[in-house]
Amino acid sequence: MTRIRMDPTNQTTTAIASRLLPWFRVVFGAIGLLVPRVLGRWYGLSANGGSLDVALRYACIRALGLGIGQLTASGATRREWDRIALLIDVLDTLMLLEAAVRGRIPKRSALVMLSGTVSGVVVGLLVRRDGAPARASD
Repeated sequence: MTRIRMDPTNQTTTAIASRLLPWFRVVFGAIGLLVPRVLGRWYGLSANGGSLDVALRYACIRALGLGIGQLTASGATRREWDRIALLIDVLDTLMLLEAAVRGRIPKRSALVMLSGTVSGVVVGLLVRRDGAPARASD
């Protein structure tokens, strides 16, 4: 597979995405903790204090922790954080698929949520395939 070169410093699309993903996790997590109703509306979930709200807040806390871990780690430690994030994204994707198939969450909500988890899986797998450091500064 051919890599797409973004600029003369040899930054690949994968490297750029792997640097942006932890920031997305931090922003997603912060929004979910600070203004959960906004995130709930985006996902098409009601903010009534039910179990879906609790699950969404857990996901936000986890995303915030993963994002901060990825952003503050370097070298081999960063690669470990990336592996953990990939595993969590895979498990979240499977859980969302199962919930959507069984009708536990609306299909539209599942698709919006899957856009995040699947993106994390794709970026994580591409980083592992390339064997490249997650950040250009590593």
